Order: sequence, then structure tokens, then C-alpha cells
Amino acid sequence: MTEVESLQDKNPSQAFLALDAQMKNLSALTIENQLTFYRLLAEVYVEQAQYHRSKSVATKALSLARRLTNPSIETAELLFARGFAIESLGDYQAAREDYRSGLEIADSLNDNKNVAIGLINLGALDYLVEKFDRSLIMFNDALSIAQKLKDDELLGYVYSELGILYGLIVQDEKSLAYYEKSYEHYLKAGKTYYAYTTLRNLATGYAVNKDYDKAIPLYKEVIENADQVGNDELIAYAYSGMAWAQVKKEDSDPEAAYQYMLLASQYAQNAQQADIPISFALERGYLFRELGKIEEAIASMEQAEQLLREYQDNEHKIISTISQLDVYYLKAQLYKELGDYKKAYMAQDKYVTFALSLPEKSNADKVEDIRMRYESEQADIENKLLAQKESLQALKIKEAKVEEESRQFLMSMFAVISLVLAWLLLKTVKGQRHLLLASRTDELTGLTNRRRLMQLGKLYAQQAQQYQQPFSVLVIDVDEFKTINDQFGHKAGDKTLQQLAQLGQSLVSHKQVFARLGGEEFTVLLPETSFTQAIDFAEQCRVKIEQHPWSDTLGRNVTVSIGVTTSKENNFDQMLNQADLLMYQAKEQGKNRVCYES
Repeated sequence: MTEVESLQDKNPSQAFLALDAQMKNLSALTIENQLTFYRLLAEVYVEQAQYHRSKSVATKALSLARRLTNPSIETAELLFARGFAIESLGDYQAAREDYRSGLEIADSLNDNKNVAIGLINLGALDYLVEKFDRSLIMFNDALSIAQKLKDDELLGYVYSELGILYGLIVQDEKSLAYYEKSYEHYLKAGKTYYAYTTLRNLATGYAVNKDYDKAIPLYKEVIENADQVGNDELIAYAYSGMAWAQVKKEDSDPEAAYQYMLLASQYAQNAQQADIPISFALERGYLFRELGKIEEAIASMEQAEQLLREYQDNEHKIISTISQLDVYYLKAQLYKELGDYKKAYMAQDKYVTFALSLPEKSNADKVEDIRMRYESEQADIENKLLAQKESLQALKIKEAKVEEESRQFLMSMFAVISLVLAWLLLKTVKGQRHLLLASRTDELTGLTNRRRLMQLGKLYAQQAQQYQQPFSVLVIDVDEFKTINDQFGHKAGDKTLQQLAQLGQSLVSHKQVFARLGGEEFTVLLPETSFTQAIDFAEQCRVKIEQHPWSDTLGRNVTVSIGVTTSKENNFDQMLNQADLLMYQAKEQGKNRVCYES
């Protein structure tokens, strides 16, 4: 079994062959050794993404384990293996029951490593159902155990899951740092297979930060070791990541991107993990749209839409929420590029309605609160130890000096502590301001982002209604933006959006808001602005953008289509939808114009 475990760390396929060779001798083994055999087999099946077989083997072994007088740690590990297989097949509730049962057994046997594994497994389930705060608590508890045990394999596991969690709540720098730690610890532990898994996550993190020079070699390393990895799902994700990197890098290679995505689809065909079919349908749809293959993109979008129906009214919140938003957004963009603005508007309206139906207070806020509280608790422990040392020193000084000198010393210490606390408070406030700014600002343009835009829009609408003042909204869309990306590259497209943002910012007053709605769409909030004034502003904005010297970098002009609305009822959601519809009408009427209700 030791030989099999060594092979399992490096090459799950070879580990399976070694186990298969021992199958004929299985009946001669003790129950405990049979359980070890089945546990290893279940784990190898998981590592090869054969979740149905893993579940079957683990269930058979757990039935055998009932013959034992007392539960063994093998029973806990079998429950974890079956739980992971069931989770991958999409049954989160059954997986949670197995994880909890395994955790209880590990706890009763005082096996701290498996206690930590149980906590990590439950924490991973929590982030899948968007319980990010609960997930972070689980991971922090597991990390504390792993650090005490100094177990590299366990540290690799918990750091990997922390990387995924922070990636989900868009804390990219923290996510990358955890992936790097995970990779280092897995290598130290000799867990080559899991190191490759983390390598793919690390590559994806680099790609999210547009650092394709770092991402591409990591994707290649995973792909080149496909036989050793032995997991089609992992290879599919690596090919998909490579496809996006090829199209997004500076010297874009669309044909290579297309071929990589076709390879990804081949590897994903037999995937058993519940969310992979819909994820890859959306990945193909977005990439094919990027490559201008609109018909193929529509086919992929329709496949994703069909698969999404299977996730309605269940607990797969990460899958269903993100996928639903992606389907609406992709549909709107595809119909827009086909010139079917009515269908594009309907899809955009569904996207906005669904997005607004989601809870306003993100669970990520709770995560940040817990993270700060956790770090604060660690700091409190250190401060108490420091205070104890300082107290002993103070007592010695008090015995050696007169009462007045001792009083002065204590006053000095109080002053120092006050300064330290003041500095910590200032640092905390600055950090909170930085987090607040980051949560309200669009990364590319520096403008107010969509989330903050919706908050301000509702606030301005309420104020306008309360004080009986006019309130106007503009939606601005860059004409032929896909052509700019195709002809001049995505960097030129990004620079165009940045320059347009600067132009817009130069036109608004301190009360007005020029924000990025998403993609190449912008929104302007104009409080205390009448219908006529809003039309004049929109026309001024359109002309300034058209007359900007774009030819210096693009060799062509950039124009925009603008929709304008002023509402008496001041319902911001309706106003935004109406301005969006009017913007699409401007597109239909020839683009480079302002459209408004007469």
C-alpha cells in the first residue's frame, strides 16, 4: 500500500494499475487492510475525475466498515472520499452529511489532520452555496491546525481552498498569494498531482490579472504532463485557459485560441462533475464571440441556456447565479452584434432585473469583516503576551525605583500604547477607505463601477422625488467597438475606453456621475437636470467624443450612441432600462446620435 500511495502522489493512473494488480489478493487481507485498499482506490478514481466509480467503491467499503467494533480513521477518510465524489456529481446535501460524519469520527479519534480535512471540505461546500463568511471561518480553523502540525500536504490543501475563496470574492492578490503558497507546500510534500492542480489555478489567477506571460507557461506545463495528471477535467480547464490567454495576449493568436478551445471541449465531453458542461458551453460562447464566430457562439449560448434549466430551484448558487448572469449578458451581446436590438434589449433587461434581484449586501462584506476580526484576534493574542512581558519589567523597575519614578514610567508606557493604538486605528481607517474605494471603482477606467452606480442612482431618484426636482439618466454605448478590438487589438480597445472615460469625467460637475455600466457601455447620472438640459449635455458629450483626435492612435474616429430619459416617477431601475432602450433605438437609426422620447 505504501508503494501505491507514493504513486498516487505523482501519477494516479499508475497508482490505479498497481491497485488493480492487487485486486486478486483482496479477500486474503484483513478488514482494516481491505478498507485501506478501497480508500486508495476511491481517492484514485476521484483524482481521475471518475466520480461515479469513486462513490460506488467508497459505499462498498463503508458497508464493510460496519463489521468493525469501533470506527477507524479509514472510515473517516472513506467518508471524505465519497463526499467529494458526491459533491462533484452535484448532490451537496449528501456530501455535507458525509463530510460531517467523517469529521465527527476524526474528532472522536483525536486525529487532528483529518479534523482539518473535514473542516476544509465543509468550507469548500460553503463557498459553493455563497456562504463565504462561514467558509472563511472553516478554513481559518483548518489553517490553525495545519500550522501547528507543520504538515505540508495539509497546508497545500487549505491554502489552495483559500485561493479559490478569495478569487470568488474578487480579492485577486490574496488569491494568487495563497495559490503560490499551496504550490510550494504540495511540492515539499511530494504531492505532484495536487501541485499541478494548484498550478492551473495559479495560471488562471495570472490570466485574470492579464499577466499572460506568466500564465501561458503554467498552462503549458499542465498540458504537457496530461498523461501524468490523468484527469480530463483538469486538462480541459488548462486548454480553455490557454485559449483565452492566446486571444488576450499582446500578440493575439485567434486561430490558436480557437484550436485550444476545441481541444478543451473534447476533454470536457466525458466530464462527470456537475457544473462542467454549462461552464464550458459558456466559455465556448464567450470565446467564439470574441473571435467573431457568432453562429457558433449562439449555438454554445443556447446549449448553456438549456443546461441551466437543470439548476433552477436548487442549492447550486454559485453555478446558477453566475451562469444565469453570463447567459443573459452573452445573449444581449450576441444579438447586439447581429443588429437585432429588440432581442438584445430584452436580454439586457433580464440581465439587469436578475442582477437587481440579488441581495444588495454582498456576503463578501461579511468575509472581510471576519477576516479583519480574525487578524485582530491574532494581534490581540500577541498584544497580551507583550503586555505580560511589559508588566514583569514594570514590577522589577518599581521595586528598584521610588514611587514617583515608577509613576512616570507607567505614564510613559501609557503614552506609547496610546500612540500605537492611534497608529493602528489610522492604519485600519486608511485600509477601510482603500477597500471602500476599490469596491466602488471600475478597475480599467477608474470610473464609478456598476455596483456603486446602482446605489447612487436609487439615492438620486429618491432625493429627486422627495424635493420635486428633475433627474435625468444617459446610457452611452461605443459604436462598432468590436471592430476596434478586431482591427487594433484589445489593448487599443481598453485604451479607447480609458480615454472616453477621461472625456466623460471632464464634462460632469461634482454632483453628476459618469460611470461604467459594463463592457463598452457607460451611464451618466444628472441630478437636478431637466429633460432639455440632459439632451444638450448628451449632444455635447457625443460631439466631444467624435471630435477627439482618435486618429492619432486608431486611424479612425470613435462615435457613440446615447439614450436619454427624464422620469417624473423617478424609479431608477425603470429609467435605466428606458435609457438603454433609447440607446438601442439610436443604434437602429444609424448610430452616432442621441435618442430620446419626444
